[in-house]
Amino acid sequence: MERLPLQIAIISLVLSFSHLLLCASDDRITPGASISSNGTLVSNGGAFALGFFLSGNSNSDLYLGVWYNNIPQKTVVWVANREKPITDSSAVLRISEDGNLIVMDSKGGIYWSSNLTGLGTPGNNTVAVLLNTGNLVLREDINILWQSFDHPTDTFLPGMKIQYIYSNHSTTQFTSWKDANDPSPGNFSIGIDANTVLQLLTWTGSKKYWRSQVWSGILFSGIRGPNSNSVIYITYLANEGGISTIFGVSDPSYYIRYTLNYSGQVQVSSWDYSSKSWQYYASAPINCERYGWCGQFAYCDATASVSTCKCLEGFEPKVDSDWSAGNFSGGCIRKKALQCGNGDGFLRVQGMKLPDHFVFLRNKNISECRSECMGNCSCIAYSYSDLTMLNSTGNGTISRCLVWLEELIDTELLRSGGEDLYLRLMDLNLGMFLSFLLPQCKIVSSYSSHMNQVEQVHSGYCRS
Repeated sequence: MERLPLQIAIISLVLSFSHLLLCASDDRITPGASISSNGTLVSNGGAFALGFFLSGNSNSDLYLGVWYNNIPQKTVVWVANREKPITDSSAVLRISEDGNLIVMDSKGGIYWSSNLTGLGTPGNNTVAVLLNTGNLVLREDINILWQSFDHPTDTFLPGMKIQYIYSNHSTTQFTSWKDANDPSPGNFSIGIDANTVLQLLTWTGSKKYWRSQVWSGILFSGIRGPNSNSVIYITYLANEGGISTIFGVSDPSYYIRYTLNYSGQVQVSSWDYSSKSWQYYASAPINCERYGWCGQFAYCDATASVSTCKCLEGFEPKVDSDWSAGNFSGGCIRKKALQCGNGDGFLRVQGMKLPDHFVFLRNKNISECRSECMGNCSCIAYSYSDLTMLNSTGNGTISRCLVWLEELIDTELLRSGGEDLYLRLMDLNLGMFLSFLLPQCKIVSSYSSHMNQVEQVHSGYCRS
């Protein structure tokens, strides 16, 4: 190989050293430094990388994003400028003069910003760091000024949380990609339902598409991951400030994610090193789990081999021919009208995903909750639970009395983890008759002496 003249070699070395000073170190950017369209940050630990990537639908649209660094299939988990792609190949990410993180082109045009106000000129202790969790953090000393985990795109990673803040009614929302190759905002979003703050909702536009179970007060739930040595867990926190759902995994080296994909599916997937691919092992909604698919006063039976719609006890299909044709949207109607206390009672139905459109009554015990429903001629069902909350003195509980007026929609019989729904029906004193209809179900009748009403326990819907 031909040697460079000594003078040229020295100049080249100086220029290279100057370039290193102006560029970001491995996992961070400091004031005056930047990363260009062909550069990357890699988290300390090597799990994630940050840089610019091309949209799969275009040869010119550049996006700044975070992806898994050490797997062969490029999987983007966060995108900054998803609403405004860059077509200038000289785009850079840097800390601006006002202290914000910005993406800009060679002409000074800004395509994305952390959009903070009142920061002032960044000091020497201001730094943007890509953490090994996949979180891009802008901080000054130990104070976090901004972080990407608070501004997610379509992916829920361990350490992230979905939250609702009471003071400003703000909620964390995830938004799907437009399609498999286009990271611009798609048609679906997911977040905490601001009207109740007790459930997650997926929307398509402004229309409800899927709904989670109503929060029952459980602080922690965990399932065994595909790797038997790992546990996936969800922690629920509620206090005076708001409510949060936090995702975690016991083994941080185990790559797992929740994704809201472009078709509206919430999917759980894990990286399989042997097949070098993502393995999907949970998805919602499927079959009749879509919001309101079975119509009013009906439920999706998820315990069947193939989930199907059925009428709640005491109801029948509104239009038989529609149900025979597989169209359940018309729902069901009551077989026998309620008489507003004269012969009404409650059927306890176990294992249910509670319906939507409930009214949350606070500071009611279970007896008071029942009385509130019985005393209102419009009330057709109730449910009760004690919610565990975190406060300044530790754990506390508040009562959760839910009542339903006029309709029951988006109900489901679950394989596990469901709740009791007390369904208001006529003539529940016909316990013997019901036991013949439901021979494999245990019917337990008990009289409430102060109201002379019958209450029966019905474990699921097991009538053929």
